[in-house]
Amino acid sequence: MYLKEFQEGIVDQAVQFHDQLNPLLFTNNKLNHLIRYKLLLIAENFAKFIDIPNLRLRDITISGSNAAYTYTEHSDLDLHLIVDIPRAAEFHLKPLFDAKKNQYNFNHDIRIKGIDVELYVQSSDEKHVSSGIYSVLDDQWIKEPAPVRAQIKDEDVEQKVENYLNKIKLALKSKDYDKANSVKTELSKLRRAGLEKTGEFGVENIAFKVLRAQGWIDKLRQHLYDLEDRALSLKEKT
Repeated sequence: MYLKEFQEGIVDQAVQFHDQLNPLLFTNNKLNHLIRYKLLLIAENFAKFIDIPNLRLRDITISGSNAAYTYTEHSDLDLHLIVDIPRAAEFHLKPLFDAKKNQYNFNHDIRIKGIDVELYVQSSDEKHVSSGIYSVLDDQWIKEPAPVRAQIKDEDVEQKVENYLNKIKLALKSKDYDKANSVKTELSKLRRAGLEKTGEFGVENIAFKVLRAQGWIDKLRQHLYDLEDRALSLKEKT
């Protein structure tokens, strides 16, 4: 039985195939000048928020569906700060960057032409799977995308979505932060493994995008914030 939470055309919620780049962002396959300027300002603001001396910034990029031919109305604009992370500091800096990224995205609602901007910190030696990667800093393609078509079966994605959604619902019922967070970590690992094995049109990645488009990933993230707040709070005496 198909999930009640979703309508038919489940793949269309995560990926659509176009013959041109998003016209809201690109003109003649180049990033619009005003949009590039705004993205640089956003990146600068995020770097200030991170507040780490000698950030070792190497590039500022956009990637994902909105830097390719597969964007939908639900697609975010993924803005990455590419930094060198010294091996000796990896253990401390990566969790710090993740925490800063989560906090910044939670605190801010930044949109470019109605498109949500999501900030990330990416290590310069990290493998990043994406059809297109554009350097906002250098105003040129690092990896120029091409129009593509892929056969993705709704029923395959549906099964994976149902599996992921059941895990998320269990996490949302849990009042234990570690148990709920383990679900978030598991979903991230499953998506990453799927990307490495079958690419961005793999069932795992598409299923994750469907859940994100429907707001379930945000619900899980908010639940974790709520559990953290509850653990750190102390009730008044009644």
